[in-house]
Formats: sequence, structure tokens, C-alpha cells
Amino acid sequence: MSSSDKSSVVVIGAGLAGLSAALSLARSGRQVTVLEASDAVGGCCSTRKVSGYTFNNGALYVAVPSALKAAFHRLGLDFDAEVSLAAIANPHRTVLDNGTTVHLSSVEASFVEGVDARQRTATLRRELATLRNRWSPIYQALVQDILPAPPSLPRVLGRLWRHLPRMGGSVERLISTQFQDPDVRAAVASTLLYTGTAPARLPATQIIGFMALLEEGFHLPHGGMGMIPAALERAAEKHSISIRRGVRANKLEVSNGRVCAVELSTGERIESRQVVATCSGFELAAHLLPEEAVPARLVRQTRRSPLSHRAIAIQIGCQGIGDPGAFIVNHVPPMPEQGRMHVSETGVPRWLAYTNPTRTLPELAPEGKAVIEFYAPVSGIALASQWTEAMTERTVTSYVDGLRKKLPTLSIETVEVMDPQTFVTQRHLHEGALYGVAPGATPGQFFPHRTPVKGLYLAGQTTFPGYGVPSAMWSGIQVSDALLADAKKPDAQ
Repeated sequence: MSSSDKSSVVVIGAGLAGLSAALSLARSGRQVTVLEASDAVGGCCSTRKVSGYTFNNGALYVAVPSALKAAFHRLGLDFDAEVSLAAIANPHRTVLDNGTTVHLSSVEASFVEGVDARQRTATLRRELATLRNRWSPIYQALVQDILPAPPSLPRVLGRLWRHLPRMGGSVERLISTQFQDPDVRAAVASTLLYTGTAPARLPATQIIGFMALLEEGFHLPHGGMGMIPAALERAAEKHSISIRRGVRANKLEVSNGRVCAVELSTGERIESRQVVATCSGFELAAHLLPEEAVPARLVRQTRRSPLSHRAIAIQIGCQGIGDPGAFIVNHVPPMPEQGRMHVSETGVPRWLAYTNPTRTLPELAPEGKAVIEFYAPVSGIALASQWTEAMTERTVTSYVDGLRKKLPTLSIETVEVMDPQTFVTQRHLHEGALYGVAPGATPGQFFPHRTPVKGLYLAGQTTFPGYGVPSAMWSGIQVSDALLADAKKPDAQ
């Protein structure tokens, strides 16, 4: 690839952000080469088969399908023609120690089991309707106007200024104000366990994750989450995009403040004056750029951007679980105590949460069998390298024992584990942080798409609009827009 060819772009990473950026650029006439360190595309939205079971490599389900479909449309693709989505009929079930069970779905389908179930269900539905009415305008503005557009404070304020008073404070305060039943509060808070943050420390705006359930429901692609990147890969082939699998970008070359080449793990050197990196901004500064070429502004960004939580993914191929009653099953304490579920502990855990995708898609396992996926917390370390194999073994044993207490007839056939070290080496997540930048971070704590190095751009979960399946795609589209806009400027040379 010639450095003088201004139409050529190298994209590092074939996850959703990388594939979306590559497609957007190719549709604009650019010659695109995608470098993917793994043997398959999709990144954290891919799947793998083990002994007939389909396990996720990251993302567990689709929320906000409208944003996903809009991203496909922006890339000239008909989502419904490319990917078949199955609505999750019973998305969420929360079990409390006092015997109460709360089922959360749409406003009309949510209900409480336990003492005074009928009255509590009626109250729950009224309170859910009130929450939806208050937050639906915010949700729609975020999904339709803010998420698909480049980050812009004037745009955000213009669309949301009248709603700002209710967007302050914590999720715990918001839920406490909105719901009077402590068991319902615990259930609603538990829908945000995926953030890895205690409700008291999570900004109220993260209730959008729960609003996605109320507004659009949760969904699974037939065949698994990997069907989404598979559709983008098919489109990439039609646009003659070169995807080089098993090839890692080791280092970028920079000359006079501008990117000029990519050095590969194979020893090859690809000259390029336009590079899109979809690794984290932390990784870009720590490893991909030469030490002498790391801009001070990028270093400052790494210091003010908080890393997300770490965890161990435990995936089980099994039988004998019966019907867990929902796709997501949470056994949790009251809301004020749920922060304890994000802290490593010794012994068998009293509380845990798991997903059962085969309840919606039986084809993800051999006939009559099931897939269970859940996460155990990792805490008390500053670096992923401080987490040891022995720690993983102890944690997995304890959490599988905890799962057996919830599912007494569980018969396990295979267990797959990804710990912080695995997330670093195989999933290429900086320091094993699941989401890169922590959920609830302010817009200024995300890395910008344009880096201080000319010709070098950044996409992926550490850039706006953050973690998530649709968000990753929109990040790739936005970085493509930025690159193409810059190429038209007089100083683009």
C-alpha cells in the first residue's frame, strides 16, 4: 500500500466499530484494509462453538434495536433482511431472599409474585408507566438524535436542556423516588448490574439501560450474537474490503506528527497516512504509538478516563436446569447492598445473576440441553496481570457451587472461562476492563475520534457513544465521517 495513495485507509480491529468504519469508508470510495488479531471478526460481539454449544465472546443480547437498525441503514443495509431477531419473551426475573419474585418486561407484562402480589403488581405497573412517561422523551432524544451524531455539547443541551433537572443524582436516588416497594427497587436496580457499579455511585442517566427494556424490549439474533458482525462481513466482501485475520498491529509509525505506517506481527510494514484504530484509547497510548510519539493531550486523557470494571466470564453447557423463568435471572439483596455483588469474595456467593439464552433460542445448544452464562466480580487489583490462575480457579469453583444452589438439578457438561488475563490476550481489552471507559462516565471522559496525531483516528467503546452493540457501530460510522471531513480540508496533505 503506497503512502502516497490518499484513498487508502488501514482499520485496526474487525469488531463492530472497525467493520462499520470500513464499510462507511468503502462506500465513500476508499480502499480499506482491516487488520484483525483474532481468527474471526466480531470482537466482543462474536460467538464460538464448543461441543455443540454456542457461547458469547462478550455482548449477551440486543437492546435498542432501533439504533442498531438505523446504523445498518446508514451503511446501506437492510437489517431485517440480514439478521433475524427473536424477541425475548420473559427478559428479566429477580429473586429476593424474602421469597418475593419480580418479573420485569414491558409495563403491561411486569408483575410481582409473593405476598400481596395483585396489589403490588398494580402499583408496579403504575410506577413503571410514570417512569416511562417521564424518561421516554429523554430516551428517544438519545437514541434518535444524540447517539447517531458526533459528540456535541450544544446538541446535547439543545435536545435535553428541559430534562436536565431529572437527570441529576444517582440511580439509587431515582429508583427510591420512583418506586415505593423495596423489593421492586431491588429488581429495577438489578437490571443495571451489568454496569459493575453500585446504584448509589451510578449516575441517574444510566436508567436508560432499563428504559431500553421498557421501550423496545431485549432481543437475540437467531444463531447468536455473532450473526450481527457476520452480516457486516458479508457486506465488506461485496465492497472488496480486505480483512486480514490473525494479523496483529504491533506498532504505528509517526513522522512529523503524522501517522505514516503500521508495523504488523508478521514483520510486514503497511504504509498509510490514514489509520483508524478501534482498540481502546488506553491501549493506543500505552502500546500502539511509539513512546516518543504519544501526544501529551492523549496521556492526559488516559488519566481522566476511568476504566470500567473487570470480571470473570463463566459459560456452561449443561442440562437439568428446568425452566429458570426468564432470560436474565438475578438473585440479589436489597438495592443499597447490591454494590457487594461487584466485589470479589471468598466462599460460595449468596447472590449472583445469570443468563439463559437457550430459553429463547434452543438452537444454541444440543437438543434438550442449555447454555448458562454469568460473571463473577474481580476486584482488589490495579493491573490485570495481578490476577492469577489460582484466583480464577477458586472463584469459578465458588460461583459454580453458588449456581448449583439456585439450580439443584444442574448437570454440567462443559465449562468455558474468560478471566482478566484472557480478556487482555484473546479479546484485546485493555487491562481486562470489560467496557473500556466505565459506565456513567461524563462525555469529556471519552476519547475523541480525532487524535492529536494527524491521520490517526480512534473508534470503539472508549469513544463516544460508549459501550454497547449499536454504540460500537455508530462509533465506527462517526469516525469515518470525521476522517472524510478532514480529508477535504486544505491541510489534509
